[in-house]
Amino acid sequence: MPVPAVLSGPRRRSTRVARTLAAGLLGGALVATGAILPANAAVAPAVNTPADLPKQEPGVTLRTYSTPPLTELCTLKSGQTPNVDKLMSTIDWSTDEQFGAGDNFITHALANLTISTPGQYVFRLTSDDGSRLTLDGTQLIDNDGLHGAESVEGTVTLDVGVHDLFVEMFEATNGQQLTVEWKTPGSSSFTVIPNDVLSTEAGVVRVTAPGTKYCEGSTDSAGDGLRLDAVNPDYTLVNLRPEGFTPKVSGLAFLGNGDLAVLTTGSVNSGGWDTSTPGKVFVLKGAQAADGPEDVTVVEAAGGLLNPMGIDVIDDKIYVSERYQLTELSDTNGDGSYETKRKVAEYPSGNNFHEFAFGLIHDEDNFYVNLSVAIDNGGATTNPQPAKNRGTSVKIDRATGAISYVAGGLRTPNGVAFGPENELFAMDNQGAWLPANKLVNIKQDRFFNHYTNPAGPFDANPVTPPVVWIPQNEIGNSPSTPIMLKDGPFAGQMMFGDVTYGGLQRAFLEKVDGEFQGAVFRHSAGFEVGVNRVIEGPDKSLYIGGTGEGGNWGEAGKLTYGLQKLVPKTTQNTFDMTSMKVVEGGFEIEYTQPLSDETVANLATAYRAEQWRYLPTSTYGGPKVDEEILSLTSATASADRKTVTVTFDGLKQGRVVHLRSPQPFAAASGDKLWSTEAWYTLNSLPGYVSPADQGWYEAEEARLIGGAKFDVEHSGYSGAGFAGGLWQAGSAFEFTVNAEAAGTVPVNVRYSNGPNPAPGTKDVNLYVNGQNLGKWDFPSTGDWKTWATITRDMPLVAGANTIALKYESGNKGNINVDVLSIGTADICAPAQVEDGYRSLFDGTLESLNAGWRMAGPGGFGRQNDCSIRGEGGMGLLWHKAQELNEYSLKLDWKLIADHNGGVFVGFPDPQNDPWVAVNQGYEIQIDATDAADRTTGAIYTFQGADAAAVEAALKPVGSWNAYEIVVKGQTIKIFLNGTLVNDFTSTDPARDLSQGFIGLQNHGGGEAVSYRNVRVKDIDEPAPLAVTASAEVRCMAKKATLTVRATNTDTVPVDVTLTTAWGERVIPAVQPGATVFHTFTTRAVSVPAGEATVSATGDGRTGEATASYAAKSCG
Repeated sequence: MPVPAVLSGPRRRSTRVARTLAAGLLGGALVATGAILPANAAVAPAVNTPADLPKQEPGVTLRTYSTPPLTELCTLKSGQTPNVDKLMSTIDWSTDEQFGAGDNFITHALANLTISTPGQYVFRLTSDDGSRLTLDGTQLIDNDGLHGAESVEGTVTLDVGVHDLFVEMFEATNGQQLTVEWKTPGSSSFTVIPNDVLSTEAGVVRVTAPGTKYCEGSTDSAGDGLRLDAVNPDYTLVNLRPEGFTPKVSGLAFLGNGDLAVLTTGSVNSGGWDTSTPGKVFVLKGAQAADGPEDVTVVEAAGGLLNPMGIDVIDDKIYVSERYQLTELSDTNGDGSYETKRKVAEYPSGNNFHEFAFGLIHDEDNFYVNLSVAIDNGGATTNPQPAKNRGTSVKIDRATGAISYVAGGLRTPNGVAFGPENELFAMDNQGAWLPANKLVNIKQDRFFNHYTNPAGPFDANPVTPPVVWIPQNEIGNSPSTPIMLKDGPFAGQMMFGDVTYGGLQRAFLEKVDGEFQGAVFRHSAGFEVGVNRVIEGPDKSLYIGGTGEGGNWGEAGKLTYGLQKLVPKTTQNTFDMTSMKVVEGGFEIEYTQPLSDETVANLATAYRAEQWRYLPTSTYGGPKVDEEILSLTSATASADRKTVTVTFDGLKQGRVVHLRSPQPFAAASGDKLWSTEAWYTLNSLPGYVSPADQGWYEAEEARLIGGAKFDVEHSGYSGAGFAGGLWQAGSAFEFTVNAEAAGTVPVNVRYSNGPNPAPGTKDVNLYVNGQNLGKWDFPSTGDWKTWATITRDMPLVAGANTIALKYESGNKGNINVDVLSIGTADICAPAQVEDGYRSLFDGTLESLNAGWRMAGPGGFGRQNDCSIRGEGGMGLLWHKAQELNEYSLKLDWKLIADHNGGVFVGFPDPQNDPWVAVNQGYEIQIDATDAADRTTGAIYTFQGADAAAVEAALKPVGSWNAYEIVVKGQTIKIFLNGTLVNDFTSTDPARDLSQGFIGLQNHGGGEAVSYRNVRVKDIDEPAPLAVTASAEVRCMAKKATLTVRATNTDTVPVDVTLTTAWGERVIPAVQPGATVFHTFTTRAVSVPAGEATVSATGDGRTGEATASYAAKSCG
């Protein structure tokens, strides 16, 4: 849609049309008075003097937080690290580079404002979108809400001294701005508050982290958006620690006589072994029968152990996995003291405080242990590793003590266990290459994505995805050894604790396409310590031991030691999710109790779901990427109301799916759901068709070596970010790409080469499949926000290839890389079209280039999903092959935000002038919000669409919608997703619809509309109405009845006539997609086979369908 030249800035909500017009007339900013403190308010005293403050430096602290889309300011959840934290001179920002983000973020500006002249000050806050200004803890200006650049003023009298200034703003989409000006006493004009009166603390460490940050929710509660805070009602919690017994538990096992063996960690610190307390083994008598600590007797059985992290019992021997060896403990004289030690096997040692040997289990032939890597204080993986082959899962021959390596790519694999089908499973904790915690299925030669230097024995193998991801801060922080439950309502599922998140969590696993995947649920809280070990005892109780250390490794507010048990109650029936199984298009959720009538009645609105994937990088942790809200398409309860099948639009494999059914969600008993959330790792989705390999490889997903890193500092990249950090010799970007056949193909690299550390052409060495092909020069792009593409032919083998860009001696390095692509072949196949239609754009580049021409500024680009998306403008992509007369034009379109586009019809050859279509044709508008004659379905400025029909038919922003535009004579009919929403007749001779071209609009910068599958059909004879029919004979009171059903599968309302041997029934105004029926009474005991007829009339057309029915006797 064209915009009158008087307007400036992006258009916003229709309720703001008048204000936006005023903003354009005033030079782009709407000015209002919004003072919370009136001009005659009491003088605001200074909150500080300069001497009260820590060391200062001039300027302002800017902090930007990436958020989901917002419509107003919110309070961020505490404890979240900003995505951007930097020192700025003043508060006058409008670019992506200044904010550190482009869309969907919150920015905070924090400063100390020094006043040397007392008096009345007028502040002016200009923002796009909403903002607030707070001075000395009191809100002075409120400029909140979705809007363009608008200004609001507030007046306050200030005293001499230092005042606390806090400004917050949010940005949705399109342009952004935050400017704070003032008018000082005696001044007549506004100026940006100068740098010399603004200050912030000097020398601070500015910590940032990637990922989405979230606002506080008013409906969150324990188990429903928040951690659990109590013991699961299915159990009774029993304390097992007699007074003075303070075990930091690292292992639990039962002896043959039923006594409980408790292993303790000893001191875990980075200072080394000399100052540490040794680990010990204690034997607890009476633990199974105990109702409290007074019933337990503790005996120390062994000591002098070096950070043992696993215990196992075989016959009369105890085995413990110490830091660097597997040790056998024996009681040779039967006095209960396991004084004899024997080294069974030795693990590789680098004398690093984090080199643990986690867990210990056995089968007939081997023991199994996981070895963690060495890390630095702070959590970074030590580079290089002081010992080889750490981060591995190992097996130890029980007879010989020989060690062999089973799998690698682990970081802090706290525990190993046998799970379903007696396979090995292990936990791993967030860190480098681990954007979240995970449960993995250990098998020979698998690699789990944590790279080390020197490389581990499995680093070159393909990455095996986790069985379940355990999202950081949502349901885990430091998960510990899993076990498989043998009894109770969750038998066969995995249970695991968490040292810092706390409590017990549960994992339901199922095998899909030959591999395990599944869901994690919260299970219980209320323990005295963060849980490090849990086992299921002979008495079916769960025995729980915990630990904690300095810093934040341990559950907040809890002890750093503990031992308790959960005794299952005779009746275990807490209302909870039993399982979450994947089905085609969704999930089957089983509950422990039947759902209530009210819950079943509201299932369509009971579930919320989102999906994302993770991007492992060499940096600690990592963000979620490709986050999407999922739209529930169905929710169906089983007959017993204990199972609900939910399906979602847009579900993708390779994602984590978070499902939540917020309160109220009750069982028939009245019990509320214990925990409302589940996290399903959807490695494989039945029925899902994976996209074909497009030859498109995001650099941030490449292997980043030697300091190379994922980054988002500079805008304009593809995907989730780009690869940077190519700052020193030894750093590299290594891509794994696929080629269908051997040969030399063009390989394209999109890159940025800015002025640091020096301007000009830079180079790296190019390696293909390990062979050095020499230097590759990358010309300067001027700055780091400018991207360019360079191409070079490379010899590839059929199948997998590695392409590496390496900074080596003699190279200049220091380039950023966004994406690498292979060859020139098209990645899209032609879209299928209905009979009678011909494609104008079928998704292929050939169809785009052959039939279409760009008029005016901007352009369209073909996307990886085979759509085209407009950029810049205002321009027009018009189909030049022929003028059309009477026709049906069909296409799909999608908005990603409240943007603007349109489809033009009936205009003459525009040459290179898009305004020919505006002035001599008609635009069918695409716009989520605006005036009635300028929103989706409208003939722009001529006739608005049927608002109710549009509301009923329109799919939300982010979804594909379908238009059918029927041009006949001087009329235009617009169908939105099959619903007639506009019927327009042209009376303007200058806009003759009898002949003309069609085109697609790109509206302007920042406006992105996608189109796909554009096809057209000439209208000659009217097509018959589309209806379907079915018929069925049933018995009622031993008499036969005939029920005839008709469905309107056309796009217009129809009158339907049902005709049978027993009469006729007319049903008027049957809407598109609707099904109607009538039951005819035969008064006969039996009827022979026959046929019913359904006829339809409407829109000047007719249609007919028949339905056969079988003979039936009711006698």
